[in-house]
Amino acid sequence: MSQTQTEDEPTTDRLATTFYRRYYKEAIGRLAQRYPNEQRSLEVDWRDVHKFDPDVADDYLAAPEQMQRYFEEALRMFDLSIDVELSAHVRVGNLPAEYTFYPGEFSPSEHLGDYRSIRGEITKATDVYPKIEEAAFECQLCGTLTRVPQSDGDFQEPHECQGCERQGPFRVNFDQSEFIDAQKLRIKVPPELADGAGQKIDAFVEDDIAGTATIGDRVIVSGTIRFEQDSAGTQKKPKFDPYLEGHHIEIEETDQQDLDVDSQERKRIRELADGAEGEPLDVASESLAPKIYGYDIEKKALILALVSGGRIQYPTGDSDRSDLHVLLLGDPGTAKSKLIDRAQQIGWRTVGVSSKRATVPGLTAAAEQDDFGDGEWVMKAGAFVKANGGTVCIDELDDMSPDTRAGMLEPMSKQRFSATLAGENVTFQTETSVVAAGNPRDGRFNPYEPIPEQFAFDSALISRFDLVFTMRDKPDKQEDREIANHILASRDAAKRANLENHDEDDLESIQTPVDGEVLRKWIALARQQDNPPFVSREVRNQLRDNWLELRGMYDYDENEPIPVTFRSLEGLTRVCEALAKFEFCDKIHQRHVHQVSKIVGRSMDDIGKNEDGELDADIQEVGESKDQRSRRKFLAGVIKELEEEYDNGIPREDIIEHVQDELERDYDASKLHSDMDKWLQQGAATEPQTDHIRYLGRA
Repeated sequence: MSQTQTEDEPTTDRLATTFYRRYYKEAIGRLAQRYPNEQRSLEVDWRDVHKFDPDVADDYLAAPEQMQRYFEEALRMFDLSIDVELSAHVRVGNLPAEYTFYPGEFSPSEHLGDYRSIRGEITKATDVYPKIEEAAFECQLCGTLTRVPQSDGDFQEPHECQGCERQGPFRVNFDQSEFIDAQKLRIKVPPELADGAGQKIDAFVEDDIAGTATIGDRVIVSGTIRFEQDSAGTQKKPKFDPYLEGHHIEIEETDQQDLDVDSQERKRIRELADGAEGEPLDVASESLAPKIYGYDIEKKALILALVSGGRIQYPTGDSDRSDLHVLLLGDPGTAKSKLIDRAQQIGWRTVGVSSKRATVPGLTAAAEQDDFGDGEWVMKAGAFVKANGGTVCIDELDDMSPDTRAGMLEPMSKQRFSATLAGENVTFQTETSVVAAGNPRDGRFNPYEPIPEQFAFDSALISRFDLVFTMRDKPDKQEDREIANHILASRDAAKRANLENHDEDDLESIQTPVDGEVLRKWIALARQQDNPPFVSREVRNQLRDNWLELRGMYDYDENEPIPVTFRSLEGLTRVCEALAKFEFCDKIHQRHVHQVSKIVGRSMDDIGKNEDGELDADIQEVGESKDQRSRRKFLAGVIKELEEEYDNGIPREDIIEHVQDELERDYDASKLHSDMDKWLQQGAATEPQTDHIRYLGRA
C-alpha cells in the first residue's frame, strides 16, 4: 500500500468525489439506469486509475481485495441523480504489458495475491453453475434458520442450532440461501505460440461475467493469483496449483462477438456491393491478395466460399447444404497456401487446421475427463464445431492421414455430425464452408499423366468440393517475366511505401481497391444475408438450361460418359446464392447465373475432363473416368486370362499387345502401364519380377 493512502475514508472519498466524477460520470449514470437487471458492473480502465493517482493504481496491483472494497464502496457513495443504491461490482482491466502474461510466462510464487492479467485461448469451460454464497440452514427439529457465509473451501455447516441449540439435523433452505452464477475456464497458450503441449491456468469467474466467454475465445482475464493445495484422497500434498480469481474479462477474438461496423463502413460496403467501384466480385478478388499475381477465378471462388449460400429447410425437416467447399490443387510455389492463409485472415469466424497434426476428434469433437470441472466429462470442440457459421481453412490437405480426411465427409456434406461421447449421443452443427489446398499425388503434376490420375485424395472427399482448381507451374517466357516483375515490384513497394522516393507504378502492385478490414466486414455482412430465391422463373430456367446443355452434350448416349450429375446442379445454385448475397441482392438475377457459369466452367475444365478432353462426372464422383474404368476392367480380364500361361507373373509387354489386339484400339502403352502401376500402389497387384505383374483384384 502507498504511504499516502492508509485510511478507508480518504481513499473512498477521493474515488467517489474526484475519480469517478472525472472519468466515469456518464458510465455510472448508464449503470444506474440499467442496474441490477441489465447491468451489474462498472468496468474501469487501470490506466485511468494510474492517470488519477499512480500510487492507487500500484496499490490495486499489490492489494486487490482491499482496493476492490474501496472502489465498490466509493461507487455506493457516488451522488446519483436517481434514487438507487449501486451495490455493483467494479471490474478493473487493461493492465500494462508488464503485468499481462501468457500461462507459464510468470512465476506464480512471485505474484501470489497480486492482481494480474492472463492472456490466452479458452480450451475448456464448464457450464455456468449456481454457487452458494450464504447458506440458510433450517433446523429440522425446531425450524430455526441459521445463515452461514460460504467460502471457496469446504462447505460450512452450523455447529448448532441458534434456536434449540442442538447439533441438527439441518437441511439447506434453497429459497432463503443466496446463490451466484459461477464458471470455470481453462486458459492455454494459443496453439501458434505454444511450445509442445502449451502451459495452462484455470480461472474462476462469477456473477455477470460468468458465461461471457466460451471455448475457442481469445481472452485477457484479469484477477488475483491464488493457490490451491493438491491432495490425494484425505492426504494433503506439499504441492500447490495456481489459479486465477477472475474479476474482468476482455474478449480479443471470439466466434460469438457482434459485428462492429460503423455507419460510414456500412455506407461504403453498400456502395461497393452496388458496383460503385466496379463489378463487386472483381473488386473483392483484386483486394484479397494483391501480392499474388493472377489466379482471378480462384480468388473469386474463395470469396464466395467465405460468404456461402443459405441453408434450405423443407417442411419435412429435411435440409440442403448451403456452404461452398473449394479445393486448390497445385504444384509447389503456386501460392495456393498463401491464398488459403489470406482467406483465413479475411474471412469471418475462420478456423485454421494444421494437416500434419490433425485428428478426427480435433476436426469434430472429443470428450475429456480430468481434474477440470470436478472430474466430469467435458466436451472439447473441434475445428468444424468452432467454425460453425464460418469457414474451416486447411493447408497441405495431402499431409492429413486418410482416416482423418474420412472424418471430414459427414460434417462437410450433412453440416452436422453425431457422436457418442462419454456415453451420450450428441449432435453437433457444422454449418461451415471448407477451403483447402493440397499437392498432387506425387508432389507435382506430371505433364504426361492425366490430371484426374494425380489426385492424392479419395473420390469421396473430392466429390464433396463444389469447386476444384488446379494450379500448375508451367514455364512460359512472357508470363514468367510478368510474375517476376510483380513479385519484385510488390516487395520493393512495401519497403518504399513511406519513403519520398517511392515508385507510384510499383505502389499500385500492393494497393487494393478495398482495405482488408472493410473486405472482412463486407464478407461478414454478406454471410448474414437471407438466402435469395431466383428473381423469376425465367432466370431459374436459364440455370436449368445451362446445366441441361452440359448434361446432354453427348446426346444421352449410354456408351458415352455422363458429363455432369445432379450434385453439380445443387453446387451451381449454391454459388449463385453466394454471389447474390455478396452483392446484398435479395434475388438471384441473370447476371449472377452468367458469372457463376464462368467460375464453375473453369473448375470443370480443370478437374472434370477425361484423357480425351471430354467432360466426365465420374472423375470427381468415383475417382476415375468411364473410359478408365472400362479399360481397366478389360485389362484385368486379359491378365486373368493369361495368368495360366505364366508361373511367375505375366510380362507387361504381352499384356499390352493382347489388349491392343483384342480391343482393336491403339491404346497408348503408357496408359496401360499407368493402370498397372496404380494397381501396384493400391495393393491390387504384385510384381513377382521386373516388368511382370500378377493381378490380385477382381475383373
